[in-house]
Amino acid sequence: MNAPIGRIALTFLVLLAAARPSLATDTAMRIRVGEKAPVFSLQDLMTGRTVTLSEYEGRKVVMVEFWGTWCDICNSEVPELLKLYSEWKDRGFELLSIAVPPGDVDEVRRFVREKKLPYPTFLDEDLTVAAKLYGLTGPIPVKVLVDHRGVVRYAHVGGYPPGDGELSQAIEDLVKEMNGENGRTASSPR
Repeated sequence: MNAPIGRIALTFLVLLAAARPSLATDTAMRIRVGEKAPVFSLQDLMTGRTVTLSEYEGRKVVMVEFWGTWCDICNSEVPELLKLYSEWKDRGFELLSIAVPPGDVDEVRRFVREKKLPYPTFLDEDLTVAAKLYGLTGPIPVKVLVDHRGVVRYAHVGGYPPGDGELSQAIEDLVKEMNGENGRTASSPR
């Protein structure tokens, strides 16, 4: 599929899906919980550093989030993501934020500066990671938790109801598991 048609198709699917409620298991992506997460390398838009998912294996639980600057849910959840990142970043957690088109590098950088995002942020301009590697075909935001072994352990599409602690609990469970602490095993759905 060529890039313009792919972008149009993804945008259409996002708008279509936004009209209906989504479930944690309805991620509209090819990769499933329990499978090895596809490894990718992208350049952080703010630092210029190339980040590879596999560099965190054995060291951190990683949340890969697919989002867009134009997505209302994505915008409204930023304060919660900042809180989660602040709470967990020094305890074995990393957030990799992948913006999808439409949007260009300058627009995403402006968003990162305005929202003061402290975590690595990328633009998947040609949808190589979102569509080709992860098989994302539906709505965003999509959050994918990858454990310290590189396995997808949790996936969620859309936002969360106010006060819902599902994502925080899933992160906590996986960090505890990584550190050998007793606790539940994170899974999707809860």
